Amino acid sequence: MSKNRRKKSKRKMMIKPRIQTGFCILSAIFILGCCIYYGSRLVKYYKIYNPKSETGETLMTLASSISTNSQIVYEGDGLYLENGNYIYKGEKVNNYVLVNNMLFRILKVNSDKSIDVVLNDFINKIEWDTEYKVYDKSSIKEYINDKFLNVLDKNILEKTTVCNPKVDELSKANCSDYTNNDYVRLLGINDILTSMVDNKSYLVKSSEYVWLYNQTDSKIWHTSGYNISNSDASKRYGVKPVITLKNNVILVSGDGKENSPYRISQEGEEISVGTYLDINDDIYIVYEVGDDYYKVQSDRLLNSTRIFDESSNDYSKSSLKKYLEGEYLNSLKYGDLLKEVDFNGETSKIGILSNQDFKFNNNLKNYFLSDKLDNNVYLYNGSLVSSRVNVKHEVRPCLGISKDLNIMSGNGSSMAPFIVEV
Repeated sequence: MSKNRRKKSKRKMMIKPRIQTGFCILSAIFILGCCIYYGSRLVKYYKIYNPKSETGETLMTLASSISTNSQIVYEGDGLYLENGNYIYKGEKVNNYVLVNNMLFRILKVNSDKSIDVVLNDFINKIEWDTEYKVYDKSSIKEYINDKFLNVLDKNILEKTTVCNPKVDELSKANCSDYTNNDYVRLLGINDILTSMVDNKSYLVKSSEYVWLYNQTDSKIWHTSGYNISNSDASKRYGVKPVITLKNNVILVSGDGKENSPYRISQEGEEISVGTYLDINDDIYIVYEVGDDYYKVQSDRLLNSTRIFDESSNDYSKSSLKKYLEGEYLNSLKYGDLLKEVDFNGETSKIGILSNQDFKFNNNLKNYFLSDKLDNNVYLYNGSLVSSRVNVKHEVRPCLGISKDLNIMSGNGSSMAPFIVEV
C-alpha cells in the first residue's frame, strides 16, 4: 500500500470519531435543553395548580375548588361538564364570587382553568351608541373598556373571548369565529343560550333588558326578560360587563352562595369601586376613586321625595342642590371625613349622580340625575326617563370622602361593609 493511501485511510479513521463525538455533544445539548425547558414548565404549572403560602401551606385555586368540590349534574339547575368546561346552567345556582368587592356570577371554568365571570347587576343603563355601529367601534365598548376596566385589578385578568359578534338569526348563533383582544366584554347570545334550563337562567330576570355584544345588519341583540330580542342602537339598556380571571387566582373563603360568595386573593388598594362603607350606620358604595378622595353613593334614598326646582333644570342653580348642601349636609355628623370633590363640574362635598356614573343597587329607582333633557331632567328608574323639574321624585345623595379613613372592621362587601370610625 502506498504512503498516500495509508495517510488517507488514517484521516478517514480520525474524522469518523470526530463526527460521532460532535453528534453526541449536540445530542447531549439538545436533551439537556429539553430537560431544562420542559422541567421549568413543569415547575411553573405545578406552582400554578399547587400554590403554597409563604409559610408553605398548600393553597387552592378557585378553578380547582370548583372542579373538585362541586357536584356535576346532567339535568336541571347546577354545574355541567361539557368538552372540558365547567358551565353553570339554570336559575338557582351557587356561583357568586367577589372581585374588587363587586359581586359577580361565574359563567364557566374553561378547560385551561381560567374563569369567565359576569357582574351580577348592571352598572348603568346607556345607549349602545347614538347610531348603529359594529361592536368594536361602539360607544358601549368604549365605556366598559375605558371606564369599567380601569377600576379592576388587571393582574388577575386575562383577555376574554368574543365569538361571532354578527348574528342574523338566533338559530344560526355559533362560536366558529373567536377574537381575544380585550379584557372586558358584554354578555353574548351564546352565554345566554348556554345558561338556559327550561327557559330560565340566572343571567336574566323577567323585567330586565340587558345589551349583548351581538348584532344584525341594523339592530343590536339584547335580553328581553327571558327572551332575546333586537332593537335600535339608541335604546338605553343595562350593561353587565364580563371579565376572565386567570387560572391561578387563589380561593380565600366562601362556598359560592349569595350570602357566602367565593372570595379570591387580590393585591392592591383595599377600598375600590364597589366597596361598601358604613359611616354612622349609613351605608355607602364607592363609585369613583381619586388621588386623595372617594366618591360614594348612598345605598338608600332620602326619607321623603322632593322637587328638583320650581323652574330650572340646571342642577347648579336648583333648589335641590341648595337643600343638599345646606340642611341635609348639616344633618350628617361625619366630622372631617367629608371632602370637596368635583360633582358635575362644580366643587362640593355633596351631589347627585350623572348619566355616566356607575349605579350600584338597582333596587333603588325613580331618583333624579344631574343631566338635562330639553326642559326636563333625567330620572334613573331602572331605565332612563325624564321628568318635569317641579314634580316630586326620589333623591339619592352622593358624598366626597377623604381617603384618610380608619377602618374598624368588616371586609367591604354588601354583607359586611367596612365600619368607618368617625
